[in-house]
Amino acid sequence: MENVRVGVIGVGNMGSKYAQLIANGRIAGLRLEAVTRVRPEYREKLQGALDAGLRVYESADALFAAVESGELELDAVVVATPHYAHEEQAVRAFQNDLHVLCDKPAGVYSRQARRIEEALAGREKKLVYSMVFNQRTNPVYRRMKEIVESGKYGSIKRVSWVVTDWYRPDVYYTSSSWRATWDKDGGGTLLNQCPHNLDLLQWICGVPARVQGFCREGKYHPIPVEDEVTAYLEWADGATGIFIASTGEAAGVNRFEISLEDALLVCEGGELRVCEVAGALGMREEAFRRTSADPFPKIRGEWHTEECGREEEPYRVILQSFSDAILHRGDPVAWGEEGRYSLYLSNAIYLSSWNRETVELPVPGSEEELRFEEAFEQGLKRKIRQYS
Repeated sequence: MENVRVGVIGVGNMGSKYAQLIANGRIAGLRLEAVTRVRPEYREKLQGALDAGLRVYESADALFAAVESGELELDAVVVATPHYAHEEQAVRAFQNDLHVLCDKPAGVYSRQARRIEEALAGREKKLVYSMVFNQRTNPVYRRMKEIVESGKYGSIKRVSWVVTDWYRPDVYYTSSSWRATWDKDGGGTLLNQCPHNLDLLQWICGVPARVQGFCREGKYHPIPVEDEVTAYLEWADGATGIFIASTGEAAGVNRFEISLEDALLVCEGGELRVCEVAGALGMREEAFRRTSADPFPKIRGEWHTEECGREEEPYRVILQSFSDAILHRGDPVAWGEEGRYSLYLSNAIYLSSWNRETVELPVPGSEEELRFEEAFEQGLKRKIRQYS
């Protein structure tokens, strides 16, 4: 296969970016064959491809029907539709032996992500399933992951991520009928703005064992879903953390800290600063803590800034890695199976907040996972009924 024939499902804000990159020849190995639901404001961006015969379908169902009838020949699809539709469209793509690149999140609830994986596992043809976790291409986050996994500074003690630079005025929520709704969007800040943060959190630090969540619905905006989230996190090895997000704070910050045994990592403003402790103390921090005769030591450590650089075209990198994986030239930035973990986190935070209790995150394939899925979905249904 020299070129992968691609259809982009949902040409809105994000879908138009993906379609344009492919149509303009920016992704080696991908050729745009079809799109669905081209919103008028994005039509001009694709006018050249449309004039050249790009096929346009009114819906994902129409596109898949064309594939199934033999009218349209595709090798892959990019799913860029509202969250609830991701499961149905990814599964149908697999049923037609099509590779899938799915925009975040994999769904609204973790059972949807699991069903996508099960549909993929049931196919004889080896298919690529990848997620648009474009923040993983950011060199700063990649370097944080490298440092943590290297063990150079020991294991994680504490994690803190305060990301409140998601500020949105009321018009943001009224500009689309599906935004800030339980039945169409599936949630608020946590599911709409934070999937990348939650993915990076578990990608760099591992999946927490349990969470206690506090979601404030309509605190700053006249909406039924949350616009402020605070979550307390615990890992199985004893590490603790906190995650805070909001669309109602001005000015907001985006500060990600990881406290290791012998260093502090601080990511803020696109920069990664590291404070090393062992060198300043002349020994490991634990040894100093156990043996120091000074009851009030001032430990400042040695600070330096990591040279990480920037990734200017994260979406191009995501699409190129998808193409490379299909053509056996490399791996995608994020395999689709990893989409389940950020949903575990968001679902657990919601469930904890609704029930006012600590929630254990499940192990994939366990009986606890089935109970977790059922509990979250019942809670979501209650929210939908409440605001219907």
